[in-house]
Amino acid sequence: MTRTVHSLALRAAVALLVVVALSGTAAAENEVQMLTEYFDLLASGNYESASYRWLESCQDRSARFGITYTGIPLKLDCASPIVRDLDMMKNHLQPPVKKVRHLPDNGYTVLEYSTVVWGNLVSHDYYVYNDSAHCWLLYPQDYYCRDWPVYETKYFRLNVHPDMTEHLNDIAFSEADSFVESTAKFFGLSDDDLALLQKEKIEYFYCDTDYRIKDITGFLVKGTYDLPSGDIISAFFPHLHEITHMLVNFRLKELPLYTLPLLREGLAVHLGGRWGKAPASLQSLGGYLYKEKIVEVDSLLTMTNFEEQVGSGIAYPVAGLFTAYLMDRLGPEDFLRLYLDLSGDFKTLTAMSQTEIKKVILKAVAESDWHQFLTDFEKSVDRRLIDDANILPGGVATGETVLEADGVSVTEDGDWLSLRFESADDAAPAGNILFHRVPALAKVRSSLFEGQYQGGTSFDGYRFGIRVDRNEAGVYDYATNTLLAKYIWGISPSDEYYNTEKNSIIIRVNKAMFGTHQPNPDDYRLLPD
Repeated sequence: MTRTVHSLALRAAVALLVVVALSGTAAAENEVQMLTEYFDLLASGNYESASYRWLESCQDRSARFGITYTGIPLKLDCASPIVRDLDMMKNHLQPPVKKVRHLPDNGYTVLEYSTVVWGNLVSHDYYVYNDSAHCWLLYPQDYYCRDWPVYETKYFRLNVHPDMTEHLNDIAFSEADSFVESTAKFFGLSDDDLALLQKEKIEYFYCDTDYRIKDITGFLVKGTYDLPSGDIISAFFPHLHEITHMLVNFRLKELPLYTLPLLREGLAVHLGGRWGKAPASLQSLGGYLYKEKIVEVDSLLTMTNFEEQVGSGIAYPVAGLFTAYLMDRLGPEDFLRLYLDLSGDFKTLTAMSQTEIKKVILKAVAESDWHQFLTDFEKSVDRRLIDDANILPGGVATGETVLEADGVSVTEDGDWLSLRFESADDAAPAGNILFHRVPALAKVRSSLFEGQYQGGTSFDGYRFGIRVDRNEAGVYDYATNTLLAKYIWGISPSDEYYNTEKNSIIIRVNKAMFGTHQPNPDDYRLLPD
């Protein structure tokens, strides 16, 4: 006991010396003292007491859905390299602070921990709030987003950057909630699980730019599911990809902190798409990348190889296709068992070879030959590109004309709409047929529409658009800012798409994308490209 008291006194003295030694920075004695004590609690295994050094709101958010990470002593702080490898790091916690940075607005400070362990730099920023009576740890988003307006849906609590409030609409809210319910049903979540999600809400921080996300997370990304807090931080709403990550962890409840990205990201692409691109819109790209051998499954198996492909984004569409194939073969329950089998701590997963990963996958699907397994996968890709396509070149054989005006004709035949675009001059046809006008949407902004037209025309509330030129055709949802489907002539060239002799473009799209809505003479607008 005496040695413990002496140790704490010595650490307090060291902390004070650190504060005095911090050059060019106002002293932060109380903040550094608190972090010193927090590190002592971690090193001594007093995790519950350590958790009380965090703001109560942070404690509540981290614990609200009962998710825990195997081998991680304190989920609240699992982003910290100290907590992720505490056995190694607990002997390297002095001095606790390398730099102190005071933030605008009284009471907020960033304390930078930094040291070299086995020749590697280990650093982490801790955000601290001093309420004049106590110092508390908090998440960066609790500082950067502290004054943002808050909106609630059935399952989400949205903290919205003031510049993005004009982009909110009830359709996007409804689509986000519906996705939670459909994904919950897919994974077999109970009514009690959904009731918990509804009661506690998924905390969502809707940022104005990717750079705002970098301020918060340290990474320049479109969005992320923050593992310590359970928050979703994104410059896009609804970001179904990140919502998928959250729901998978909620379904599993206890899981390792890391999963091989082929399955982790592949599952999120398969169910939620990526960055405003619906899953179906990524299928043709994934099929092209795979069939042209630009991306092969073997090159995505290990953590290192997958990350090498991420910069260009070409790994994700193929990972989504591969995960869809595994899901078809295994079903959700057995797929999640495989997901856990390929999860673990960082060192273990990083060390897994292609051979080891192949063995785990083959065992799960009851196969013995990897080459035959990939042959079956390729066949599934061929089927999926046709059977699950929402957009294809060429028209329908027969049907009823539902709209014919302004150089565009729309024909309905069963599940499909066929659209023919013609040009009155020598230029190739190009344009965007908008339909399903929602008066409430005319009062808000669509970042997708604004990105396409750069202020050249106003957004007047049409939810859907089918936009074509000689190179590609896309189907867009301007309420959710989502690309629903895309055909690219350069990836899947077809004489049925652009007829040079008749100077026409013909494309057919699946009506299921629009619910009960479709272009008609009383509900459309044609924009030139």
